[in-house]
Amino acid sequence: MSWPHQALKHFLAYRLITVRVITTLGLTAGLQQLALCQGPPIITPLSDTRIEDYSLIYVEPPPLPPEIKVHDIITIQVDEKAEVIVNSRFNRQRNGAYAAELSDFVRFGDNFNLLPAAQNSPAIEGTLNNRLQTIGQLTDQEGISYNIAATVVDVLPNGTVVLEARKSIRTNQDFFEYRLAGRIDRLAILPNRTARSEDIAELKIERTQKGKVYNSTKTNWGTNILDIISPF
Repeated sequence: MSWPHQALKHFLAYRLITVRVITTLGLTAGLQQLALCQGPPIITPLSDTRIEDYSLIYVEPPPLPPEIKVHDIITIQVDEKAEVIVNSRFNRQRNGAYAAELSDFVRFGDNFNLLPAAQNSPAIEGTLNNRLQTIGQLTDQEGISYNIAATVVDVLPNGTVVLEARKSIRTNQDFFEYRLAGRIDRLAILPNRTARSEDIAELKIERTQKGKVYNSTKTNWGTNILDIISPF
């Protein structure tokens, strides 16, 4: 091949490489500019999958406490039990000894004159033993269990709820009345608007009974007086 033909061939090859490089750079710049124009990539969520659907350690959060307002009704489960056991033991012992002698004594004579009566100086000697032992045991058990609906009287700024409740039952000639009052923390009220009496502070429970059944078990006034005097 002659020299002009080789030079022409080299020139064409150089132009071809130059064109490819320019084309590649142009495409890269165009892609970068297009990416800048489109902004950050948008991540499309897979679906409406929740964390509890795939997490092995997910625990359901506790339900939110109910909103308590004045005049709301809260059911109180009253369950109070008390037991008192008292054991006592009293032991007393007293020992005594005495001796007495009558050396001089007078008596009235036939004419009401005074005459000596202790001619032989009579004497008395004796001992006294006194022992008292008392053993006592007292077991007192009380329990009360019922449900009562209480009305919210006030809600304090710190979340404390003031409650009052009253419940009365009348059957024929008998009458029963229950009263309850106290304060409870709002978080101690369950979502179903129930609470336990043991969570109530300053708890006051009153139970009043009247009627024929109560009168049949009531102690009469004479027995009460004897219990108060209790001479023995």
